[in-house]
Amino acid sequence: MPKPLPTGLKTFEPSDTVRRTAQNENIEATDALFHESSGHHHTGKPGDAPQIGKDGIAGEAVTAEKIAQSSIVRRHLRTGQLSINIAKNKAVTVSGGEVGGVPTAPYYDYWGDRNYWLLFASYAPLPQSITINLEREYYDLEGLSFETADGQYPSEFFVETTRDGKTWKRVYTFISTEIPPLVQRHYFQQLESATHVRITITKASDPYANVFLTRISVYSSRISGSEEEALSDRKTWGIVARTQGLMIMPMGSIIDYGLASGGSIRINDHILIMNPASGTYFYVEAGTYVLTDWSYLYVDIPLYFGDKQIIKPQVKVWDNNVEKPRLYDHPHRIVLAQRCGKVFFNSALTSNVASFSPNADKVNGIQFMMNNGSLQYNDGSGWKGVGIKSVQRGATNISYFYPNGNGSLVRDVTINPVNPAKSFVNFSTSGLSHWFQTSPMMDGSVCGRLVGNNTVRFNFYDGFYEAYAEIAWEVIEFA
Repeated sequence: MPKPLPTGLKTFEPSDTVRRTAQNENIEATDALFHESSGHHHTGKPGDAPQIGKDGIAGEAVTAEKIAQSSIVRRHLRTGQLSINIAKNKAVTVSGGEVGGVPTAPYYDYWGDRNYWLLFASYAPLPQSITINLEREYYDLEGLSFETADGQYPSEFFVETTRDGKTWKRVYTFISTEIPPLVQRHYFQQLESATHVRITITKASDPYANVFLTRISVYSSRISGSEEEALSDRKTWGIVARTQGLMIMPMGSIIDYGLASGGSIRINDHILIMNPASGTYFYVEAGTYVLTDWSYLYVDIPLYFGDKQIIKPQVKVWDNNVEKPRLYDHPHRIVLAQRCGKVFFNSALTSNVASFSPNADKVNGIQFMMNNGSLQYNDGSGWKGVGIKSVQRGATNISYFYPNGNGSLVRDVTINPVNPAKSFVNFSTSGLSHWFQTSPMMDGSVCGRLVGNNTVRFNFYDGFYEAYAEIAWEVIEFA
């Protein structure tokens, strides 16, 4: 006996006698399953399923309304950088090759030719590796991406991670003979945790080809908030370094000759531009530069830094009556000086502290301070005193009698040491003398002077027969 099925078709036993009409009924039921108004066709026509070809399912066939809610999560989609780049602007170390700028920066500077890692086939034989320091442990690392250049891509490499900087784990291996896109994305087999990520290049696209990587990124799906931006930019010359760590230090004096003399300024020694916290610096070349009114002196941070590199500054003139504010298109420019009649310098002020409790000021480039109660100044050639340094006073007498040799023609007085080049002696006397025994008495004549730095010497004229004098003296020393 025939058995009906839910589709309308009927089955028969081997012993059944099947009539032609029964066969026709099954044919009609089968046709009904695939009729245009019902059934399942991949024609793309109204009522049918989306068309499937060599390029996959037809466009707009899969929409949010047609997919079960939460049936696909972000980790299933590997078509874009859906996670946060935790390697942005992070420091790297390499086993060889050339590093320009910061390879983990999110852009390659085509004009400045920096932010890359380049392996020259001629002197950086493979394998070579680059290690990214994430600075702390991140979780749920999904993969990485980088950009290459035409003909300068790796055809074989592997990726390792570590959580302690010692034990490394291989999490991904890439081997391909095809030409990849310039921007490559590589996803780990499972989510990883790491403090460092290391990429080791084992084979280039050609035995004689270089390998070029830029915009190296590592992605984590367990990071909340936005990517690290300007305030976390810790590059040597990044925005934080320039606004909080940058110092401009003149190594010598700077002279402005004024507009009346053509606007020249003279930098007598190099100017040091430095990030003290990173130990990175370069010099601005000394020399004479002409700054007319409303012009400024500047230097652009060099792309490559050598030991004690010296950069020649440039002058830019702008018309403050014509030029209006515009976008700032010199991200690496440091303005050293601006003339608005006078010249204003963008530099640190030097200070010479000469005591533990200084009271210093600076006027027209000259420094002042009090030292042990005395005013001193420094014009760049050392500290000098101002006014009188000290006054010493005293009294003494001198007597001489020729017949019996009593007394002396000389009297020495010891004083506190002074600088003879800055000191002089004042004294007054009252006394009598005569030339020989029967001559009339007359006013005594006494001479006084400094002998060395701590002795005042008084003496009579050598021809006196008898003499006596009272002496009042003072020694004045200038600072």
